[in-house]
Amino acid sequence: MNLTLQTISSTIISEIMADSFLDGVVLDKEHGVFDDERLFSCIQTIKALEKKCFVRVACFDKQLIRMCLDSGVDGIIFSTVEDLQESKEIVEYCRYPKYGGRRGQGLVRENKWGNAELGTHNPILMAQIETKCGVENLDNIMSAGFDYFIVGPYDLSASLGCVAEWDSERYRKYYQQIESKICNSKLGLFLPSMRQINNFLDAEERPKILIWGMDTTFLIEGVDFLRRGIHNE
Repeated sequence: MNLTLQTISSTIISEIMADSFLDGVVLDKEHGVFDDERLFSCIQTIKALEKKCFVRVACFDKQLIRMCLDSGVDGIIFSTVEDLQESKEIVEYCRYPKYGGRRGQGLVRENKWGNAELGTHNPILMAQIETKCGVENLDNIMSAGFDYFIVGPYDLSASLGCVAEWDSERYRKYYQQIESKICNSKLGLFLPSMRQINNFLDAEERPKILIWGMDTTFLIEGVDFLRRGIHNE
């Protein structure tokens, strides 16, 4: 599944991203600037274009999570998952009975305001592994019932004291620990820069989920391309 990250609170950005070769868009509530109404509108825009929509949340915020689920997202990415107890609470809260303890079933956008079958849309849940602690507790986190596990390279490298040093022995050691425990069919990776993206374009084996860059880096790289072109004239 090929996704991209949206941090700019604009339905225009959502439309451009969704109306592309990508399978879907991740709306970033961790670092983005979405209020609830704009977040809902961006979800509507992406889903209207028949693409998958995910929201990344910074913490286990029950009110925000319920709003996202009611809005009809395909799934949620939980930032900085580190222990089993929180992992169990997340899965229990988000999944309907038989699979979890989700409450508050109302007539909402998720079920087309009562025109679709109720209580059947269990979301895709992704745990973002991006700290030393998260890697060391990975066996426990994996037992909680998440669908996928997303590597957050910047925060993981920062927690190891080697920010963005992708070739450092320490970072490679911890990344390889993740790869040894999670098969590609359950693994996801965020590739923020074109350099990292290029490393995966010709790879024979790649994680199931790749998050290709984000709106702000696309803009920065586009402006830099123009700058270099002007300077070369």
